[in-house]
Amino acid sequence: MSERVRRIGRLRSTVRQTILLPSGRAAARVLSPIDRALRPGANLFNRFLGSYVGEVTGLQLGLLVAALVALATVPMWAPLFVGNYMRTLAVACIWAVFAMGWDIQSGYTGYISFGHSALSATAGYTTALLAVNLSPVPSFWVTIPVSILAALVLGLLIGLPSLRLSGPYFSLVTFVAVLLFYRLTIGFSETLGGENGFQAVEVFTWDFTERYYLMLVPMLLVAAALTVVARSNVGTVLVAIRENERAVSAAGLDPTKFKLWSFALSSITMGIGGVLLAHFGGNVDPATFVVVDRSIEMIAMAVIGGMSSVLGPIGGAFLFVLLRDEILRLWFGHSTRWVMLWLLVLLVLVFARNGLFRWIWHAVGAVGGDRE
Repeated sequence: MSERVRRIGRLRSTVRQTILLPSGRAAARVLSPIDRALRPGANLFNRFLGSYVGEVTGLQLGLLVAALVALATVPMWAPLFVGNYMRTLAVACIWAVFAMGWDIQSGYTGYISFGHSALSATAGYTTALLAVNLSPVPSFWVTIPVSILAALVLGLLIGLPSLRLSGPYFSLVTFVAVLLFYRLTIGFSETLGGENGFQAVEVFTWDFTERYYLMLVPMLLVAAALTVVARSNVGTVLVAIRENERAVSAAGLDPTKFKLWSFALSSITMGIGGVLLAHFGGNVDPATFVVVDRSIEMIAMAVIGGMSSVLGPIGGAFLFVLLRDEILRLWFGHSTRWVMLWLLVLLVLVFARNGLFRWIWHAVGAVGGDRE
């Protein structure tokens, strides 16, 4: 095992010395003038928003603006590509919410959850049950808050006992929670719909453009809110818990309180994502919401993008969904795409364990002096 680790380390060092460093120096020479040109805008951004969301360099601000423009103009350029990219990017917005929700709890505190799909499923199933059992069906303004509240309640029921545990015990509790939820959907099939679930949820709209923006706007609002939290003193404490929980206790703070607060915030975020997914396609079933595969995919998205960085899970979610639903499906077919996708995830774990988008963000920031 140690020899294998040494070989991987030598390979990573070789790649870094022969490819990454020379290419990085060449890129820096090209990008430095752009960074200087954008620096006044970055200084203005840092003056008004830096204390809330973190300071940026000129290039980092340019990258953010370019990403926002690309997302805002999807209906203009998505039809130019072969495939249903409008729908895929709308789905990616929902999964970005899931990835951020998982990351604000597990990525920041280091308490890895394998059961977050149970939280989003609670919101989805609450929406479906309200639609099926109430007549007339309540409006969105009623079902959405109730469904998010249901996700929060389940999150507190899971978090209150489990967050006093540590290591694999917490992860095991969350894993059992999602397995139990799945078995409940099968065992109480008359109430919870069984394997087929429900197809009675009202869809926001069938217009592709409107539906895309209805997914994009909540994702951006969630990202902004979580970024402010992550950059606050609360976010600092959460990271400190991940690094050294005993030191947090020694400083007179209660780690369990902060972990529970993080889990509650994560549950609300998962509830928002669950509601969006339910109203996106109109169906709520175990395969879409509950099975542990969905939790693993959330983790993979956060890992690909970069854990404990709100922007990282967004990038990871978009990359993961695009590869899964469009690119790899087109290249390798329906079944083989999963093999290739998880091989790519493994490569990221080995060669870019801090995440691709986190690495890109800091590499871009290094050109003008990274502010992060």
